[in-house]
Amino acid sequence: MAPVTLAAANVRIEHDKARNLAKFLEMIDEAAAKGVDVLVLPEVGLQGYADFAFGLGDKGTAAQKQYYFRESEPVPGPSTEAIRAKAAEYGMYVQLGLAERAGHGNVILNATALIGPDGVVGVYRKTHNTFEFPYFNAGQSTPVFDLPFARAASLICYDLAFPELMRVFALQGATLGLMSTAWPMKGHDPADDYHGFAMDLSAQANAFFNQMWLVVSNHCEKGVYTAGLDYWGHSQIVDPYGKVVAMLTDEEGLVTHTADLDATTLASRTEGFFGLNLIQDRRPDLYGPIVDTAPYAPTDRPAPTPRGPLDQKAG
Repeated sequence: MAPVTLAAANVRIEHDKARNLAKFLEMIDEAAAKGVDVLVLPEVGLQGYADFAFGLGDKGTAAQKQYYFRESEPVPGPSTEAIRAKAAEYGMYVQLGLAERAGHGNVILNATALIGPDGVVGVYRKTHNTFEFPYFNAGQSTPVFDLPFARAASLICYDLAFPELMRVFALQGATLGLMSTAWPMKGHDPADDYHGFAMDLSAQANAFFNQMWLVVSNHCEKGVYTAGLDYWGHSQIVDPYGKVVAMLTDEEGLVTHTADLDATTLASRTEGFFGLNLIQDRRPDLYGPIVDTAPYAPTDRPAPTPRGPLDQKAG
């Protein structure tokens, strides 16, 4: 197959949808000048990510919930259409991270929309987001999307910490992971930051274990929100060998890499790691505990006593 150019945006995001969208449209122009085929933008990049410094009932929590109520959008919606029109100029695919509106604005999802010249190709909603309550609901599906140059899958931030998810995508034939994230630092020194190290390690490990490409787009703003949080940046492209082939640290811009995706994936599965294919050599007959739900919903508790009609009326 012909070479494909992958790109990830390292972006300073604001809580200003119009300004973020304008920046993204400019970045699509910049990406087109570099011959980019698919561009990944950060997590909730359209509206900006949440400040989790507030507790339930705090005015800060209420203000943020109201912000997402006002600024969330359906998919397709006005912003995905603006990006579609721009992507159509260049035959490009763009992954947008956004707060997606459902339930008339009463349900907000942390989502990515993969947008092509003809419209929205597919939507992914973040599945591992326990700590994002009360702002974002969790997604319930693991879709893959057929692009002209690869079968792709989207994931969002904390999803990367769960290797089961990337493996599920690989088992559905995906060879390209597109990750939108808002990955923060633990402190302020990038030379010795455990949270940042964890993102880089997880990206390389997921790509290696699944012998897949992974494109990671992160925020790179500094000193934001109540706690003066720094984002890690380090938007990067990881090849199926687990090697980082392109990266930006904390400067705003695009990181790009051009390769024959299929050829590299095949080589990684036939030549790279002792010539072994890690999908072929799985032993799923031994992995039952991975999908055992019993610890999360114990069945050893007594069933509730059925209530009669009179009890039901009284209750």
